[in-house]
Amino acid sequence: MIALITPTGSRPFQIQVLAHCMKNQTYQGEVTWVIVDDCLPETTGFIPEAFKPNWTILKVYSRPAWEAGQNSQARNISEGIRELFNHYSEDQIEAIFFIEDDDYYKPTYLETMVPRLPGFQAIGETNTIYYNIYYRRYVVNGNREHASLFQTAISVEALTEFEKCYKERFIDYVFFAMIHRVNLFQAGDQAIGIKGLPGRSGIGSGHSQAMTMIADPEMQHLKFLIGEDYKIYRDGTI
Repeated sequence: MIALITPTGSRPFQIQVLAHCMKNQTYQGEVTWVIVDDCLPETTGFIPEAFKPNWTILKVYSRPAWEAGQNSQARNISEGIRELFNHYSEDQIEAIFFIEDDDYYKPTYLETMVPRLPGFQAIGETNTIYYNIYYRRYVVNGNREHASLFQTAISVEALTEFEKCYKERFIDYVFFAMIHRVNLFQAGDQAIGIKGLPGRSGIGSGHSQAMTMIADPEMQHLKFLIGEDYKIYRDGTI
């Protein structure tokens, strides 16, 4: 079984898009999706227990509820992992994926990632693409020594090191510098970092207009990256 950990809250559009992405995953193995909703009103009630075959949905409602200005990412990941181990033993979990609520995942994401994990503490895609929907701009990042957290999966063995990074603003960068058995690769941009959406803001640099990006006024590059799903972001509906 693979596990997915998703912290979310106060992003109703984003979590609906993410559910669409997860619903379309081609991976046929057993999946447990742990969703940690830390806001009021809650926005995850539409995701049913019978989400899709071979998938188990576990929900955590983290309290106290998030307030503007807080960074609750580490707390929510920690609570999601705790909930996971309330239901499964270590030897039942093949990998833990960090699936962020505001990013786009191609249908082949999990299917592409899972075979790359055996023998490694962590895997991930490099040269992360950010696409800012509000400004209609994109950039290919130069990260080659680490993967962005939303493109990362780890073994249970690596959890001890991962948990040491909870106090860091950018968990991914610090974590990859701490471990040694790492599989970093390019596999066709299986996930895209989506920025500039309405609702609760993110902490990454791609949300700001100050970051240098390439203009894409008609969203043709986004269409190239994710196909007809680009219309979800163009029209703001799912």
